[in-house]
Amino acid sequence: MGLYRRPDSEIYWMSFTYNGRICRKSTGTSDMKLAKKILSKVQTQIVEGKWFEIDHSKQKTLQEMIKRYEKEYMVHRKYHSLKREKSIVKHLYAYFGETCTLGEIELSIGGYELFRKTKGISPATIVKELGLLRSMFNIARKQWRWKVANPVSDIKLPKVRNERVRYLSEKERLDLFDALEVSEDKWLYSFITMAIETGLRLSNLCDLNWSEVNLFSRMITINGESMKNDDYLGMPLTDKAFQILKELQKTPCLSGCVFHDDGTRLYDRKVQRSFKNALEKAGISNFHFHDLRHTFASYLRQNGVDLHTISNLLGHKDLRMTKRYAHLNVDSLRSAMSKLNFTFSSRFDEKRQAETL
Repeated sequence: MGLYRRPDSEIYWMSFTYNGRICRKSTGTSDMKLAKKILSKVQTQIVEGKWFEIDHSKQKTLQEMIKRYEKEYMVHRKYHSLKREKSIVKHLYAYFGETCTLGEIELSIGGYELFRKTKGISPATIVKELGLLRSMFNIARKQWRWKVANPVSDIKLPKVRNERVRYLSEKERLDLFDALEVSEDKWLYSFITMAIETGLRLSNLCDLNWSEVNLFSRMITINGESMKNDDYLGMPLTDKAFQILKELQKTPCLSGCVFHDDGTRLYDRKVQRSFKNALEKAGISNFHFHDLRHTFASYLRQNGVDLHTISNLLGHKDLRMTKRYAHLNVDSLRSAMSKLNFTFSSRFDEKRQAETL
């Protein structure tokens, strides 16, 4: 038995033999003294025959769980979702190891956040990675009836702060569309226009199918499977969005996708690359594609649309995410403050009149 560190990590790992096989497990800590105590506890449990005295399900490996998940669930994912989950799986293997048992994951899960943070990974990404692991454990428990606890449910996840609200100013909007008009990617103008006019996410626009568009009722209806919150979204079309879709309908794609490049389906990386080039030509910095969604919501709020309606149009399940736009309706804030001024000034005048009498 012994402790060691991997070249790319500050975390101490244990290496030992149990039931005739070599086990390597993270201690979850970079503190040498604490790591020695954890190792000592494991040694004692092995001697007493108590270490991993658990049911057979906990002896299944992470690789077994992931392989079955890939076969039954990942195979049905769309291109981008599949690519993202495969990337997460690589990071899970890098920390836990493919032969790590589900029982061992329970003991080392606490060190995953620190392991990823030492590589400069953001809290939001860490939450997504642990979220996939949590989903796999839940499927194992509920669908496959494996008798395992869900270790991700027992740890505190990193706090994610997504309060960024960056939207196009009037000048930036004009400069951007000037750049879009001369872009070599002819599809980009209509794509960005629809993003601003609907507030749809990049993935929803790339995947948008003509079966989801009803020009007669001027609506886009996206089913729950394609939405981030698993709930369907009904999006009424503005006049500009309606005209864009009418033009696009004249050059349909065999795949049924609304947006395409000469019949070739658009993917997020291609769109983001072309959009970045347009931003550079327009002289716009510190702006991401997702900020077009903020632009959509911000323009609505600045024109007096209430937060509940904006929340429904964005497909938010509650108002917590939408409240970031609350301060943008300056007129409503001024109106509220004017009422406060009226209340105080009235009482002040009443008091002065009483004093003069």
